[in-house]
Amino acid sequence: MAANKRIINIPWDALMIDRARNKARKLGAIKNSILRGGGNLAGYLGEEAVASYINAEIISCKDGDDKYNYDIWKNKTRIEIKTKRRTVAPLDYYDVSVAKTSRHQRPDLYIFASIEFENMAMENGKRAYRGIKNIWILGQAEPEDYFARAKIWQAGDVDVTNGFKTHVDMYNLPISEIEPLDDNLLP
Repeated sequence: MAANKRIINIPWDALMIDRARNKARKLGAIKNSILRGGGNLAGYLGEEAVASYINAEIISCKDGDDKYNYDIWKNKTRIEIKTKRRTVAPLDYYDVSVAKTSRHQRPDLYIFASIEFENMAMENGKRAYRGIKNIWILGQAEPEDYFARAKIWQAGDVDVTNGFKTHVDMYNLPISEIEPLDDNLLP
């Protein structure tokens, strides 16, 4: 269980995984992706679980240009979901991230999520995550506030607390410095 009581463990099911897997397969590698498409499944699963939890409409795969600016729609709020993969439950001093290449997006709100996997293995030189254990909502931030307070990490920087090497330039902020999920977003 996460140490921060504001971090919410949310439900998910096999249908969400199947939908996320199909979307990820169709999308393939994407231009502004931190992992060049390697995190598509986790990203789509984060969208599925968060949208279900707050009863929002997923627009990330619909026609039109909105899908490039945000993932879900709720109460006239454009929400971008940012999901990280982990092999441990998130703690409040862990970071949330927005890639510098995602600054073109125009959401009203970011919601940060984490997917905790049972384990991680290497396949063809890439990380392969196995067995979903938990999906967490970590909190939220309005873009202007987030970028004003976030620290930029350059591609190749190493987080000495966990050995993570950044793949692209990204804006990071500890979970403890984002807002908890707004109750007005709940159904």
